[in-house]
Amino acid sequence: MAVKVTEQNLILNMGTAFRGSMDIIKADMQLEEKISTLALSILIHIDENPDISQGQLGKMLKRDPMTMSQAVRALQQAELVDSIQDKEDRRIKRLRITKKGKQVAENLRNSEKKLIDALIKKWGKQKVLDLAKSIAEYNEFLREHK
Repeated sequence: MAVKVTEQNLILNMGTAFRGSMDIIKADMQLEEKISTLALSILIHIDENPDISQGQLGKMLKRDPMTMSQAVRALQQAELVDSIQDKEDRRIKRLRITKKGKQVAENLRNSEKKLIDALIKKWGKQKVLDLAKSIAEYNEFLREHK
């Protein structure tokens, strides 16, 4: 079934593609815990930015404090992330990935790689790189657009 492509359904198609991709990746990972897509994204960001504050992470991901708190709490309950108080400002909690969280992040990256490798096989590397570049440019546009 061919999908009709128009400017008007661009964002709908992007959302559908993202959710479909994450469903495939999450199924491949066979997680014991039910972890949201946002929480998995947060996990990767914490792994790449050790000791980041929840506030900094929320700004980076453009999420409100309540949404961030719920997702981080889910990661903490699953023992994937823990937090420590900032040494200089005790109101700030710094987020760290746990050993278990490192393993989940690695599995997530492996599942993503499998999906991307399959896409490269189907489309070719240049088309996938072009898509990645377009998405990065779109993300930059969103950061600038208010």
